[in-house]
Amino acid sequence: MDGKDLDRRVRNLLNESSTSPFLDERTTYDFLYAAARQWITETESVTAEQEITTVASQAGYTINGDFLSLYLKDGNDFFIKYYDGTSYYFLKFKSYSEVIYENNTTDVAIPSNFTISDDQTLDTLISDAADNDGGSAVGGKATLTMDTAVFTDVTPGDIIHNTTDGSDGIVTKTESTFKILEVCLFGGTDNEIDVGDDFIVQPRKRLKLILDPPPETADQTVTLYYIQSPRPVYSDYDIYPISFEYADTIAKYAAWLYKYRDDEPDFGDAFYTYWRMQIMAYRRLTNRALVREESRLIPVVK
Repeated sequence: MDGKDLDRRVRNLLNESSTSPFLDERTTYDFLYAAARQWITETESVTAEQEITTVASQAGYTINGDFLSLYLKDGNDFFIKYYDGTSYYFLKFKSYSEVIYENNTTDVAIPSNFTISDDQTLDTLISDAADNDGGSAVGGKATLTMDTAVFTDVTPGDIIHNTTDGSDGIVTKTESTFKILEVCLFGGTDNEIDVGDDFIVQPRKRLKLILDPPPETADQTVTLYYIQSPRPVYSDYDIYPISFEYADTIAKYAAWLYKYRDDEPDFGDAFYTYWRMQIMAYRRLTNRALVREESRLIPVVK
């Protein structure tokens, strides 16, 4: 279920040729990305953990950019794990409005609860050309390389613009050095990053984990369990972490989004009905395997 295969499936579902003016490659990938994110959100099929180190008297901590929603629950309550170096504690979720209203601002040894809020500070866009290097796109994917670690706040899914060749696209991968990005570009002269090309990357708006009340001690550990957004697939050979047997399901969701651009939305609703049936079937299978209740699958926080 790589990008090339998914693109083919969408075109076949819509009975459109590769040269059809109704379809464009970037939009198809956008709709497929939306489908993959929605599938993972509803099925909870891709998860991750983020370890956060506390700072004394600090309540808020930035959450990873690939966060989709909270994951683990105890009954009806989401929880995170808190480790003070000796013992583990499990903090339950409380709504942001309750946290603000109760106004528990005095530091404590162990916080009682946590909540999630938006990060009100937007990261500054990254714009540079002096030190960048690049290379020819392969299968629709190009590379942007810098001499210094300028991409520390960039997350796969962020938007990139090559202002030299007029192309726009999406970041598909960040390297651990924070010096290298894999990107897919569309609509420009050559849709790649050449040496010296001017570019702009705008890191996405993030969320914050807020401990309530704030901890009085630094260097303790919070473990956040969350549903993880997949790396976007905008090129021929990258794949989503979704079982191959659900390739048609992902393609039908994208085709449903396309049908709401024309005068046949009712035709597209059949694609959505198929999607919903597959979601329900997957939930039944995984709930039985994991011995969990259907009611556990509560929609996203984000």
